[in-house]
Amino acid sequence: MTKSLIKLMKINHYIKNTICFVPLIFSLKFLETQSFIAEFLMFVSFCLISSSVYVLNDIFDAKADRLHQNKKFRPVASGKISIKTAILFMILLFTLSIFASLYINPLCTLIIVSYFILNIFYTLYFKHIEILDVVSIALGFVLRILAGCSAIMVPPSALVILLTFFVSMLFTFSKRKLEMKLLIEPARCRKSISKFTPELLNQFVLINAVLSISFYFTYVMDVHTIEKTGAQYLYISAIPFTLIIFRLLFLMNTEQKSDDPSDFIYKDKMLKILFLTYFIVLMISFVI
Repeated sequence: MTKSLIKLMKINHYIKNTICFVPLIFSLKFLETQSFIAEFLMFVSFCLISSSVYVLNDIFDAKADRLHQNKKFRPVASGKISIKTAILFMILLFTLSIFASLYINPLCTLIIVSYFILNIFYTLYFKHIEILDVVSIALGFVLRILAGCSAIMVPPSALVILLTFFVSMLFTFSKRKLEMKLLIEPARCRKSISKFTPELLNQFVLINAVLSISFYFTYVMDVHTIEKTGAQYLYISAIPFTLIIFRLLFLMNTEQKSDDPSDFIYKDKMLKILFLTYFIVLMISFVI
C-alpha cells in the first residue's frame, strides 16, 4: 500500500512547485539562510497541498479514470487504494501542509487554503468548463508565486505574475493538446476540450507562447527590475528562456507517447541542457 500511496501523491509533479523559489532568486535573497529556509518550507507546504489536491481529483475522477487507457492504472481507479483510505490520506497531507505554512507566517497559510479551495471548485465545476479550467490552473501557479513572495516578505511584481499566468496557460493548453492527440475514442475526452479542434488548441498554445516570451522580455528589460536586481545584463537570459519555449513547442508537436509537457523536463536531454544554461546565465547576470 505504501507504494500506491506514494504514487497517489504524484511526486513527479513537484517540479511545478519550484516556481515558489522564483521570488527568492530574483529578490537576490537566495544566499540568506533564513530566507532560503522559509522558501524551502513554502515549497514543502505547496508539495503537500498539491498532493492532497491530486488525491482529491483522483477520488472524484475514479469512475471516469477506469474508462481511460492510461488513467485506469491510478491507485484509486484500479482499486489498490480505497476511497476511505484516500480521503484520510488527503486530510493528512492537508494538515501537514497547513502546519508547515503556519511555521512561516499566517499569510502563507491563507494562500495555501485559498489554493485548496480553488481546486475544490476546479474539481467540482471548473474542470468541466472550457477555458475556465485552464484559467483555474494558471491561477494556482500565480498563488505559488504569491506564496513565494509571502514567505520572504517581498512585494510581488506585476510582470512576474502576468508572466507566470501565461506560462502556465501555455503548459496547460499544451497538456490539452497532448491529451487530444493520444485519445483513442474522442467521445471519452474531458468535457472542457470536447469542443476544441487540434487547430484551435494549436492557436491557444502559440498565443500563450508569444505572450510568455513577450512578458519575459518586458520583465528583464524593465527599469525597476534592473534597479532592484542590479543586473544590467539580465536581458541575456531571455535567449535561453526563448529556446526553452521553442524546445517545448517542438516536443509537443513531435512527442507521441506523453500527455503531460512536464514529463519532457525529466526525459528530454536537450531541455535539461537548456534549463541548466538558463540558470547559469541567470546567475552570471547577477554577479557581473
